[in-house]
Amino acid sequence: MLAGCITSPTWEHGTTKQAIETRLEACPDGLIDDAEDGDNQIAKRAGRDGYWFSFKDPWGSTVTPSGKFTMSKSDREGSKFAARISGKVANTGESLYVGLGFSFTDPHTPYNAGFAKGLRFWAKGPGRVRLKVPDANTTPEGDRCKDCYNDFGVDLYLQDKWVRYTVPFEAMTQQPGWGDRTPRISSSELFAVEWQFNKPGADFDIWLDDVELVGCDPSPK
Repeated sequence: MLAGCITSPTWEHGTTKQAIETRLEACPDGLIDDAEDGDNQIAKRAGRDGYWFSFKDPWGSTVTPSGKFTMSKSDREGSKFAARISGKVANTGESLYVGLGFSFTDPHTPYNAGFAKGLRFWAKGPGRVRLKVPDANTTPEGDRCKDCYNDFGVDLYLQDKWVRYTVPFEAMTQQPGWGDRTPRISSSELFAVEWQFNKPGADFDIWLDDVELVGCDPSPK
């Protein structure tokens, strides 16, 4: 008689496991936002002054908050506020998407993050989310792509507790089978960072905190 298979959680494998285990040096002025001021603007430093936002498709997906983004009281130790959205992806539609994110600048212009090697943030789910980073080659605002929106990113499987993730830019890829293609993300021309859900009919509730640019070389002693 064959014994039944024991399936381990999805976050113990692949890209998610790598994002949990990866370690990169903090960058001077690398903090994008810790949400502690409770407003919807990212920290104004190093030329960054953009805003948080939520977004959804026109096919019936729901998201809260919608309109002007507002922070939520955080349950993470040492944190007063965090970014949070909840809702449901529509069951059917031509292109389903819903999520949250922030722009690097306001008005939207390409931001040079070439001094860093990646992004680090705390998140709580559960569920699968795609971290995606629109750059000048993948967003219409870059005025280069014809079949846009296939941003570089990674799929992550979140847990129902706070976990810190670190994702190098070099680990980000485009999704196969659609969109204009470029060899790698243009980290010197970033427009935004987004966390997006696409699974039809899926409920979601995601929290984010302490988003920062990491991977800068340490200062010489």
